[in-house]
Amino acid sequence: MGHRAAVLSVAALLAAGGNASAQERPNLSGTWAASPGVPDPATGRPALANYGPQVSITHEGPALTLTRTFAGAPATIRYVLDGSEVTSRMPARLCEADSGATWTAVWDGSTVVITLVGAVPPNGKAVKMGVKSSLTLESPDTMRVEVTAQTAGQTAPRTTTTVYKKTGPPSPVPAPLPKAQATMAQVAWISGVWTGARGSSTIEERWAPPAGGSMLAISRTLRDGLMPAFEFLCIVERDGGLVYTAMPNGRSPATDFTLTMIDATSATFENPAHDFPKMIRYTQRPDGALEATISGAGGEKPQSFVFKRQE
Repeated sequence: MGHRAAVLSVAALLAAGGNASAQERPNLSGTWAASPGVPDPATGRPALANYGPQVSITHEGPALTLTRTFAGAPATIRYVLDGSEVTSRMPARLCEADSGATWTAVWDGSTVVITLVGAVPPNGKAVKMGVKSSLTLESPDTMRVEVTAQTAGQTAPRTTTTVYKKTGPPSPVPAPLPKAQATMAQVAWISGVWTGARGSSTIEERWAPPAGGSMLAISRTLRDGLMPAFEFLCIVERDGGLVYTAMPNGRSPATDFTLTMIDATSATFENPAHDFPKMIRYTQRPDGALEATISGAGGEKPQSFVFKRQE
């Protein structure tokens, strides 16, 4: 065999080997449900699932789109399996503004390794993370997820493992609700102590000024020296817009309304899936009063409440 032929033969073998390696890489697409975790010796309760009770993955070539739960809210992140950095939002806890995150994802043999490189909290000060997740397909319907992270008070990183079972094809990514882009500064005029009357009842809303990407409030209804109703409220920055969250009488889970329209003197929040209300609007009136309007389905008459600022 001549030198040229030998070189071509080696190149062909290398190419064949590379193709074989690529073919061996599994496709992780599917909806995956966490199996019961191993009980924690300290509590006797099963350990929390690394990626939450359910995760959905769409795996197409070098792109892997993963939907999982953070702080009780779903988030969809699209990774590129070549080690390049991608960014995403990280849902925050109740009434806290979202954070940002930077990720990388690569193949390690037949395992996908995802690294949370850093996080960017609402104050904009980046924090290095270095949390690694390994996704390994052990069989067509079994995936092992290992997460390695540094735990406070521990000298060495800790690795936790969750086994997921495939329950079906990937769940479709829900289409985002129409929303308006805005920041907390644009609704700062809502802050203050406001009171209004409705029949024999007095309604009061106390809104703290914007700070840390959110505004917090309490509302109460008073009648004949009693408090028949109260509500915890907040407005937070989420994914470039604003979300109004209501907890009537402290009810959990809270109900979110997404900002859909805003101008210099009004802000409209909507949740079409909610029974009532489906829309909440705050308006700054020319006389300085604050008007709150709520409405339900199209045929229902809106209800309005007028509040005066208390100095």
